[in-house]
Amino acid sequence: MALRAKTETNGMQGPKALAGSGWSPVWFSVVLVLLLAACAAAPPPPGPCRAELARYDVAFEPVPDFSSGGCSVRDAVKVSRFGQAKLSTPAMMTCELALKLSEWEATMVQPAAKRILGSPVAVIHHYGTYACRRATGGSRMSEHAKANAIDIGVFETDRHEKVSVTLHWKGRDKKAEFLKTIGQGACTLFGGVLGPDSDRNHYDHFHFDMGPYDFCRLNPVDPRVR
Repeated sequence: MALRAKTETNGMQGPKALAGSGWSPVWFSVVLVLLLAACAAAPPPPGPCRAELARYDVAFEPVPDFSSGGCSVRDAVKVSRFGQAKLSTPAMMTCELALKLSEWEATMVQPAAKRILGSPVAVIHHYGTYACRRATGGSRMSEHAKANAIDIGVFETDRHEKVSVTLHWKGRDKKAEFLKTIGQGACTLFGGVLGPDSDRNHYDHFHFDMGPYDFCRLNPVDPRVR
């Protein structure tokens, strides 16, 4: 009997102690399940790329890895702004691509805009990043199928002046100079660069990607082979 009395009155041991403290065994089980579920649902810590991106002036949200229709997206983020320039619509892209776009905006786009156009770029109008499809005119999957590419068509300054790849690439004015400067600069950062000089499918935009193929198809010169 002495042992039984000790068990029933020993601190928080056993169901009777829980009942005496206002907790029933059922409620204790419910709380335990909720705590375990919360631990299981906790997001994983950011990888090295996302941690690095967080140190830049980039507005982004992490995107869970997913697969759909034979396409897989890994280590992606949803970006709404790079430094001074907002994206026309938030865009999902690989973190690696986001890092390079951040560098391009800060070191090439804005300096060129201020020097040539006299005003910084406020909005970058893009035509998309993710599309589960094959490369145009080819059999391999496009880098867009991995959210590892972006198509950009228009740059808008903070004075609401627009510079269009379609309208201004072939010109001889400041807008054309700006596009040629940032386009050629992009060839030093991205794995693949396409534009109006590449083929008819890119007459109205720049295509930048971080794929395994190293190419720059912009005339008149590739700065990597000077």
